[in-house]
Amino acid sequence: MTQSSTEKHIGNSKDREEDDVQVDQDDNATLVGSANEVTERPFEVNYNVQQGTFDGSTMVDGEMEVVIDGSSASLRRRGEGNTDLHNSHISQARYNQNRIALNRSINSATETLNDLRIENNQRPIYFPTTIRDETLDSKLNSKSSKLALIRHNSITSTKKLLKQNDLSEDESDGGYKFELLKIELKIGGPNSESMLQSLDKNAMSKLLSEKFSQIIRHLKSLKDRIDDTSSKVLVTGDLNSGKSAFCNALLRRKVLPEDQQPCTNVFCEIIEARDNNNGIEEVHAIPIGYTYVKNDERTYKIFSLKALEELVYQSELYSLLVVYVKDNRPPAYSLLKNGVIDIKLIDAPGLNLDSYQTTQVFSREQEIDLVVFVVNAENHFTLSGREFISSATNDKNLIFIVVNKFDNIKNQQKCKQKIMDQVQSLSPDSHKDSKEFVHFVSSKQVLDNLPDGDDGDGGDDGDGDGNPDYSDPNFDHLEASLRRFVLEKRSISKLLPAKNYLLKLYGDLGELSKANESLYDKNKDKMKSELSDMEPKYQQLLQDSVKLNEKVMKIIENTSSDVYDNSRNEINSCIESVDEAPLGVEFEGYGNINVYAQKIQEKIIDKILNSVSSAEDNARLDTASAISEIRKLGIDILGESALPKMKFIPEQMYSKRKDNLQRHIQSEVSVLDFIDPDLERFAEICGIRLPNAETNMMLSMTVNSMWKTGASSLALILGPRLMSYTTGVMTVSNYVPGYVYKKVLPGCLFAACIAIPAYYLYIDAPHAYQRNVVKKIKKKIEREDYQHVNSSRISKEVRKVLNYPSNEISNCMSTLLETQTSRRNKLLGDLQVSEVSLKHYKALTKHVEQQKQLIQSFDLEMVD
Repeated sequence: MTQSSTEKHIGNSKDREEDDVQVDQDDNATLVGSANEVTERPFEVNYNVQQGTFDGSTMVDGEMEVVIDGSSASLRRRGEGNTDLHNSHISQARYNQNRIALNRSINSATETLNDLRIENNQRPIYFPTTIRDETLDSKLNSKSSKLALIRHNSITSTKKLLKQNDLSEDESDGGYKFELLKIELKIGGPNSESMLQSLDKNAMSKLLSEKFSQIIRHLKSLKDRIDDTSSKVLVTGDLNSGKSAFCNALLRRKVLPEDQQPCTNVFCEIIEARDNNNGIEEVHAIPIGYTYVKNDERTYKIFSLKALEELVYQSELYSLLVVYVKDNRPPAYSLLKNGVIDIKLIDAPGLNLDSYQTTQVFSREQEIDLVVFVVNAENHFTLSGREFISSATNDKNLIFIVVNKFDNIKNQQKCKQKIMDQVQSLSPDSHKDSKEFVHFVSSKQVLDNLPDGDDGDGGDDGDGDGNPDYSDPNFDHLEASLRRFVLEKRSISKLLPAKNYLLKLYGDLGELSKANESLYDKNKDKMKSELSDMEPKYQQLLQDSVKLNEKVMKIIENTSSDVYDNSRNEINSCIESVDEAPLGVEFEGYGNINVYAQKIQEKIIDKILNSVSSAEDNARLDTASAISEIRKLGIDILGESALPKMKFIPEQMYSKRKDNLQRHIQSEVSVLDFIDPDLERFAEICGIRLPNAETNMMLSMTVNSMWKTGASSLALILGPRLMSYTTGVMTVSNYVPGYVYKKVLPGCLFAACIAIPAYYLYIDAPHAYQRNVVKKIKKKIEREDYQHVNSSRISKEVRKVLNYPSNEISNCMSTLLETQTSRRNKLLGDLQVSEVSLKHYKALTKHVEQQKQLIQSFDLEMVD
């Protein structure tokens, strides 16, 4: 509206009608560009909110990007556009906020899993292995199949099932159902699942660590997906389900090759060429082992679209075909050229083509934002298809199910019912909103109804109205649902999988943490109970061990000491009495004096050695008694079965004689060996009776008594008698002749003095030799300390022998103590581990619950 027209409108009401006409003309001019250039409105206008421009493909003559400016009608539209722009900005801000929050949650989950891997390496995590029959739902298509399998199992393995039920009765309360942490062993055989329960703790730990690593890799893929501004749509399904035909129907062009036989062996990624390849339609073939970098032509080879007929079969050369095409339809109808975000349409090989291709599809699913699963209406869901959907629903609750070739089905209602029943078990959320996510179409009909020229290289943009006559209502509804989900519900398609995956992950981690928390809590109580029962017994065992050792040592010491004392006394007694003891050797005259002397030596030495042997025999008896006493002490504490059988052989003691007495005695005989004057022996030979010990004692007492009364008393008593003896001698001497008194008597006395000692020496020579030999031996014994040496030898042998039962008891006691100590230390260590682990899992449970509540608070529905 111009200023002059406004002044006319205010100043003169008569001119309002003319001004209104002028305003309408201004609106018409501003809508397209100017009144001079365009005199006619286009059929439909698409306005880009972010750029403030029109899309020229919807205008007359195909004009593009005309900036809005001018009339009041235009201002009203711009006002509405500004409101939409404001809402769009708010929506984008919320989207970014949720994206950042999910990124943080993914990082937190990754850290938690890394911590769990470390914990699992240090202390293997307990993983519940209760097997459920839920695998029936994911592998069987119909209720009748499930019922048949159950009946078969009930007949063939009833006893085994009952046994398993009995074994798992205690675990029934903790029937943990993991969604992401499921560990499966696919090794074949009907009972391969049950082998999971037979794995040991370390094997289970390795499997769990690998599962953690797998989830961490998936979290990284989720992070990359939510950070990627483009959206990837994976079209997959079984062989001959019509995936390529479906992609062509979405493009409204026959771009991908179609055949009745499987033809797509290589992943085909379809991208709009205008915004991504300067409008050039071509194929970039990425060789195996290369990573696609668009700006680096060394990473791919360029082909025309027509080469796709051959390229799709060359899976041994190429890992990916990036197909750049132009979608000539308006953005309101086009999926690729939608004017909002970049969409990549990926056509995957058939799932059951071979195991390698199936694995590739499974792994590629982690990079995908939306899965479109194409089902052949004639075949329904195959086992590989069900497994793929089961894997995809780990993070994608919503999956598009496209039942293709539906026009070939006669009883379509029955087919729909069966497929919907299968979808309900495979993807409950998709079944819940089946109007948007389950579609029954015929891609072939859409392609057959395409006008000529729409299956070439694309050409220039058409000028259709976007709602051509060849459109199929069912397929159009499918396309509209796809567009709404990808474009209008970007938070649902882009962020919801990450949210769902994190919720399932934290749900599993919560169950795992609670299971371990419960396990360690029970273990802690159990170990505390065992320790409380064990501690008094353990302390008593320690006391018994000390007391037993003291008693055994006391027995050994006392026995050894007694044996030493007894042996020394016996040897000493023998040596002291051997000089006068009868040896039983007859003296045969001085002609055989050497033989006699040798026999005397041998007899004396044998007598001493016999005393040593007697001491050894007594030591054997004492040893046997001590062994019995020691074993009785051990049996009282350890029990008879704990002690090894022991047989004591007394003869084995002192089997090697260790005294050298006989070798050290000189065998030479000298004359002096036969001379040993002895008053008592002399008196005995002369017939003189000497006072015995009793008489000597009485005399000694009398003398002592008299000595006390004084010398005068002694003189008074003995004086008269002494005088009488002297007088008698003098009287006799008066009657003896003088020459006798002077010559004969002294000679006789001299002869008697010589003859009597000589006679004594002659008679006493055998006895004197015995006494002299004994003196020699005594000197030798005293010099070598013979008594001590042999007594020590005997007692040491006793100690040595007694050490055997002592060591056996000590070893048994040490073994028992070591076992109990090891068990106690293990209990203490396990208790400490349980307390640390319990604390760890309590903190983990709390952290998981907090993270789960945080993720649940992300309102993705409000964003769209």
